[in-house]
Amino acid sequence: MMRRLCVCLLLATAACSKGKKSPSPEPQPEAVAGGKLPAPEVKAPEKAPARGPEHAVYSLLDNRLSAHLGRGGAMVVPAGSAGFAKYLRFGNTMKRPTLPWALKQRSGELSVARMTGKTGSVYLPLTAAQAATQTVWIRANAAREQAFTMQVGDQKLNGTLAAGWSTVSVPTGALLKEGENGVTLFAGDAGIEVEWIAVGAAAPPDGSLRFYDATAKALLLPDGGSMTWYVMIPDKGLVTGNLSDGACQVSVQATADDGTSAEGALRGLGSAVDLAALGGKAARLELSAKGCAQAQLADAALVVPGEEAKVTRGEPPAHIVFIIMDSLRADRVRAFHPKARPEAPTFDKLAETSTLFRTTFVQGNESRVSHSSIWTALYPINHGNLGEKDKLDPKWVTIDEVAKAARMHVAGVSGNGYIRPSKGYGTAWDQFSNHIEEELGLKGQDLFDKGLGWVGAKKEPWFLYLGTIDTHVSWRAKKPWIEQYDPGYKGRFEDTFSGEDAAKAATGKITLTEREKDHVRAIYDSNVSYQDDLLRQLIEKLTAAGVWDKTMLIITADHGDEQWEDGKVGHGASSRNQLVHVPLLIHYPPLFPAGSVHEGAEVIDITPTLADALGVAADPQWQGTSLLPIAHGVGRGGQRLAMSSMYEGSHSGRIGSWKVRIPGSGKPEVYNLAADEAELQDLYGQASSAIGARLILDPLWILRQWNREWKKSQWGNAANVSGRFAADLGE
Repeated sequence: MMRRLCVCLLLATAACSKGKKSPSPEPQPEAVAGGKLPAPEVKAPEKAPARGPEHAVYSLLDNRLSAHLGRGGAMVVPAGSAGFAKYLRFGNTMKRPTLPWALKQRSGELSVARMTGKTGSVYLPLTAAQAATQTVWIRANAAREQAFTMQVGDQKLNGTLAAGWSTVSVPTGALLKEGENGVTLFAGDAGIEVEWIAVGAAAPPDGSLRFYDATAKALLLPDGGSMTWYVMIPDKGLVTGNLSDGACQVSVQATADDGTSAEGALRGLGSAVDLAALGGKAARLELSAKGCAQAQLADAALVVPGEEAKVTRGEPPAHIVFIIMDSLRADRVRAFHPKARPEAPTFDKLAETSTLFRTTFVQGNESRVSHSSIWTALYPINHGNLGEKDKLDPKWVTIDEVAKAARMHVAGVSGNGYIRPSKGYGTAWDQFSNHIEEELGLKGQDLFDKGLGWVGAKKEPWFLYLGTIDTHVSWRAKKPWIEQYDPGYKGRFEDTFSGEDAAKAATGKITLTEREKDHVRAIYDSNVSYQDDLLRQLIEKLTAAGVWDKTMLIITADHGDEQWEDGKVGHGASSRNQLVHVPLLIHYPPLFPAGSVHEGAEVIDITPTLADALGVAADPQWQGTSLLPIAHGVGRGGQRLAMSSMYEGSHSGRIGSWKVRIPGSGKPEVYNLAADEAELQDLYGQASSAIGARLILDPLWILRQWNREWKKSQWGNAANVSGRFAADLGE
């Protein structure tokens, strides 16, 4: 049933009159008779007892644009803030660069978001109490009176939007619910400006929506106001902050994705609330103020005990072997997934003395896009190498140029037909061979022999790239491992599952029995073990040559392959972990200590890491950043988003055990990998996934909004930004 919108006017003197400005949300000092407002009386704060050394792993202050604002229990969305990005959805910006909302716009003295067309959607995570009010408030500006429709769920609510600034109240019946709520606005004209949206209030917000004081470097929390973050709580984590007014108190309420909770209050200087009971879990962390008109919370952060780690550097490597094992899934390497079937003793041994980045995502789900991101340290939105006829622009500084800048002999051997200099993959090679192009042997042994033949006897520094394809279709059984993983099989795929077979299986032209699928998986696993044995031979030869201790070894993959986990086989067709989660191992003890990094990494970080290890200056265009600091523990314990793109048409992100896949601007899919490794049970919309979903959605949409401009060396990771991010955006 269609309902009429109720258009309410704030301050009837001009709120809806055409051409008038919105009244300022709070009186400014210079507008008060007699000059500035008198300074409020401040009660001296108490100082909490010292707790010993501790360091921040997540600054609530720096990550203020990820916070959700509350006023009197209502969610209030300041549309003029850059943080509005976390409530949006949009599709492929390479095909449609004009987004539905233009952010950070000005309307007179106000910051607003402007609808670029006649339609704009927002997606709001509501508590049960907020949803229960069943009312949406919007502060909007239209050039003329016009028809206005709001769609909540599947129902449309019609009414009229007044000329000029007006505050619109929209009763929604029983349409709003706890969790994610999509709200779409339809207007008669393009260019409607929105100052704020509020849900959960009986009346529109009448105070300031400011949440940060740049002079005091403090979060601003009015009495009854709140700020809420969705975060991973670190082990032994605490929330800390400083309140200079002893009358102020900030309540802390943390609720984990499994329902466990912790609470407390911050008072005075140096106090903390212990969140250790929620360590390692995704949580909704809400800070709310009381006791004073407005609390100024400085130094707000999630901290852990102990001194901040420091990077200790040994000698840079004299030699580098960089191996991309095409289509190698992280979950088929036991060092990254203890339940993996393939025997990989060399990987296992290397893991004891290497840094393992256990949550590494590729930035594309097939060879060209992913290799391009590795080579250039750029997200696909910038390198643009997505299509069959595309090639990398030579203007980008690539991995071979980094090695050449370090005065190395630069050699590469690839079994992947795309990866060659003529396609843009490097201009600084001293030697390069593409075995498909040159019709040479395609086994890993052929590539290893060629590469080591070039550099093995050289005394000068050298860089060797090896791109094997044994785990890439066509899959050919390797002995003796195939007999170990599937003995006695006789059938049509006994020795080979070809690329043509994979294409037919992917399109439904052939159907495999479960027994045949099991054998194909065994063929794949035999190649995992085969490549592991090549590593053994490589290390033995470098050791015999006396250069192993001076050699950095980097091993990763460009993507994985689906193997019927959800009916699909091959790659390029989804953003499942089987495709986008790859191993990343770096062995060079003088720079990379033994250990595991569980925070998110991306393959765009590999080239900057190599440059850092070699002492080569980072290129200012790179979007990735060196992994050397986190390998030493700097930033360990804080959350990092790993993001993957599928031809920029869909995206996925992961933090901890939570994974989100977003098909364009469509409905997200949410998975808890701790219980559902194969990503078969979409939890989106369920109460149990609300926290895990927002843990990913907030940083993923902030990253997507500024994906072209994002440089991790300046702004940090989208899930744990530096102080420069909000400052660069004027907030």
